Amino acid sequence: MKRYVEYKAGREILESIRADGLDPRRIGVFAGPAGGPKWFVSVGFDKALMQSGFLKRANRRALLVGSSAGGWRCLAMACPDPLDAYEKLRISYSRNVFSRNDTPITVAGALRSNVDAFISEKGAQGILHNGSFDVAIHAVRARGPAGSATQAIEGATIVVAGLMNAVTSRAMDLFYERVVFYSGKEPPRFLGRFRGRGVRLTERNIRSAALATGSLPYVVAGVRDIPDAPAGVYRDGGLIDYQYNQNYCPGSGRITLFFHYQERIVPGWFDKKLTWRQPPNGSLDRVLQVYPSRAFVDLLPDRRLPDRDDFISFVDDPAERIRRWDKVAELSTALGEQFLEDVESGRIRELVRPL
Repeated sequence: MKRYVEYKAGREILESIRADGLDPRRIGVFAGPAGGPKWFVSVGFDKALMQSGFLKRANRRALLVGSSAGGWRCLAMACPDPLDAYEKLRISYSRNVFSRNDTPITVAGALRSNVDAFISEKGAQGILHNGSFDVAIHAVRARGPAGSATQAIEGATIVVAGLMNAVTSRAMDLFYERVVFYSGKEPPRFLGRFRGRGVRLTERNIRSAALATGSLPYVVAGVRDIPDAPAGVYRDGGLIDYQYNQNYCPGSGRITLFFHYQERIVPGWFDKKLTWRQPPNGSLDRVLQVYPSRAFVDLLPDRRLPDRDDFISFVDDPAERIRRWDKVAELSTALGEQFLEDVESGRIRELVRPL
């Protein structure tokens, strides 16, 4: 049987998984990375978790946390009917059709429609009062010219931010303030460990927060003055917390389950080309990373993951883009099936490697 799923575990959990396998009761966090349409490779894995109730087997409430598309996945999974909400998200996002004349404002309108498609009034209530899960969604609040509505100014700020980030990631604090919107009675424990602030999710702000986490600068208009949050322009949380940049289980023996679309883990959006930049020391110690193998990627159209540039490449043939993205989602069913088989059979003990 071909291996479609790969596993890596952090140093604090590697030996226990090799000895005892993966006990779902140890899962404390499910983390979803940003990455635009690449999330379609996650569809089969996420649906397998929902259909099997895998994350509900945890001894305590589990935290669903993510940025951008990863945040949307988490919000959908926390809805009262998660499979229905997740499918509405997949359909609405994949059916976006843009032209060469679209602007950040029109793109923001399309993404707002995507959010409204899967977070209904009942869905919002279900997320805020979920009996099994808490949710934490990363966003950032722009500082100074980073919040400009003028593309030229915002674009120049992005260039400067990228150059300064190459020297130190702490430079991002000059341009963006990390803001995490969270549900639950108490703030997640990891909020006390980073530079930034937490804001409680409410009925008034949940859709705006969901839109903000996917509002990539220069491409999507920012979300201004989110209710119950400090005034300002809010943008994609992936700018600081792109794929994995936090210790979501501080001081705990619990495991963070991290389904990623690739092997390399990039901390912040500006780190994509900085191959030496790694997640902070200790942040991966209790992480189980699950990702598709090269053999699986070879099954996909053009043998690659979907990408945001597909909107441009197929601008004159959106039906072909949609067909390809649907195919990726269909094929990804194998990832969820193989993961559950590996866990239930104990085979994961032999397959897991050091992270």
